[in-house]
Amino acid sequence: MNILRYFIFLLYLIIAIRVNAADVEISGTQATREDLQDSSTLTISGTLDGNLNNIVRGYTAPGGDGNEIDNATVVVESGGIIQGLSNAIMGRETDSLTVTNSGTIEATSSKAIQLMDAQNATITNKSGGTIFANTNAIVQQSAGTEDAENTTITNAGTIYSVNDRAIYFYDGATNATLTNQKGGIIYNTASDATVQIDTSSTLSNSGTIDNRDSPSNIGIAIVGNNNTVTLKDGGILIGTIDAGSTTGNTLKFQHGVGQGYYYETEGSFTLQDLDGNQVVKGSAGSVGQGGNETLDEILSYKSLNIRNFLIKHKEKKKLNTNNAWGETYTTLLNRNGHAANLALEYDLYNLGANLIYPLTNSDFIIAFETGIQEFEKDHKITYQNISSGVYIPNNKNLFNLDTFIVGGITLRDSERTILTNTTTSGKLDIDSNYQTYELHSGITKTNSNLIPDVGLAGSFSITPSYDESKYYSWRNRKVGNVSIFFSDKYKFINNSVNYLNLGWTLDLRSLIGDKSQIYSVNGTSATYKQDNALTREISLIANLNYEKKINDNGKFAFGLVAKTTSQDVKSLSGNLSFKLKF
Repeated sequence: MNILRYFIFLLYLIIAIRVNAADVEISGTQATREDLQDSSTLTISGTLDGNLNNIVRGYTAPGGDGNEIDNATVVVESGGIIQGLSNAIMGRETDSLTVTNSGTIEATSSKAIQLMDAQNATITNKSGGTIFANTNAIVQQSAGTEDAENTTITNAGTIYSVNDRAIYFYDGATNATLTNQKGGIIYNTASDATVQIDTSSTLSNSGTIDNRDSPSNIGIAIVGNNNTVTLKDGGILIGTIDAGSTTGNTLKFQHGVGQGYYYETEGSFTLQDLDGNQVVKGSAGSVGQGGNETLDEILSYKSLNIRNFLIKHKEKKKLNTNNAWGETYTTLLNRNGHAANLALEYDLYNLGANLIYPLTNSDFIIAFETGIQEFEKDHKITYQNISSGVYIPNNKNLFNLDTFIVGGITLRDSERTILTNTTTSGKLDIDSNYQTYELHSGITKTNSNLIPDVGLAGSFSITPSYDESKYYSWRNRKVGNVSIFFSDKYKFINNSVNYLNLGWTLDLRSLIGDKSQIYSVNGTSATYKQDNALTREISLIANLNYEKKINDNGKFAFGLVAKTTSQDVKSLSGNLSFKLKF
């Protein structure tokens, strides 16, 4: 019985020793090879550098009949180094090899990680980790012995090659998943492609894929069928996307609503923008429509500004102050974006002046405005407007209605930054200069104190055709809108020195005419149609106005105007005005 117990104990001890011996940790410096074992873990916090080929081996015998290691794990910790000549990690014919790198894996000749005929490999290069080879940093092919498939590479560090490709999958390497995360860098300095995938694989880029030899070289090459490449928000690609004569490949974009981009491609792709932006074939391009799409909104806001100015002017006429009057104003406006209808978020800042001078039976209006419209996705429009017209209170030729008509011109300078694989930075600044000619008119029926005033206003603009400095061209666009509005005010102070009122306006606007914009990307024509939800708007405006007599020759006034709209627009305006005799 004692002999049996001794035998069982000895057998347990042998198994335990074998299990413990399977896991190896290198914390110092070692110059000899390490052979992986099934279900073992090799952890390197020091240096494994023997100036040898296959310094970490998951395949031990030459000639094609070696030990095919399953479920082995290699962990290179921060500061740890694996350095060899070729095939620093030889993962040939392995199954479920896992490599997690926070340090350095380097082949001074070729192939830092060799995955010939490997299956189900998982390579994770963490932030701060480097995988490098002089030629082809990570390689997989199907050489005929085993299927090379189901490899997953996730990179948040740096993977690079001096010569040839950084990641090179070929000869039937299938079902690979490559994810370059934010902060991840994959690059090469040769004329060959930076990354090459084969068949039924996916590549997603949120970091940088960079052909540093030239952006005219290939950044992503596809040599098999039925692959998907996704370029995500924040990702940079430098170099052409080349699918050659392959079929069934899809190119997806997820850069955010309104982000402009232009990518040179070769071969056939199905194009898809995951944010709903319109993507145009002939390579692959998209452009934020905000500058043109919001023309009718800006028209409406200009019309509202004129109407509010004339309401204050008419009130001053009732106070028997029929002298020339002018006001300066500034506005802070924000519209939130909505992905469902591609409404682009923007901020608008402006500074302007409205002047009016009484004539015999009418008043002459002149207005100046300058401002900046900044869209969320790297697009800014600076503008200057000058307008003039007439205001006819109690127009006897039009049923005693208050009437105005104002025309003007707006000069616009547009600057936008687009993503592109055609420059060494992966971005391109482009600009344009164009004009918009505008006409505003309206009629108002002034009612008693108990009944709100009611009116009808219309605006129309023409923007002639123009080109941006690269890729984008715009066909002339005619925009019109009509508004029905109601307004009223309540006086709190009304004496010879001080005047204070609180007012409100409800404005219901709708675009009229064609809501389409014809444009082109690198010569390929396209038509964009606004979502119906963006062609209508309900605005509620509240205003507070205070006026004080300075002396017999002039008065000083200031006001606040707050606005909210159904387009999720919020704005606050302030104005200062002076009424002087001259």
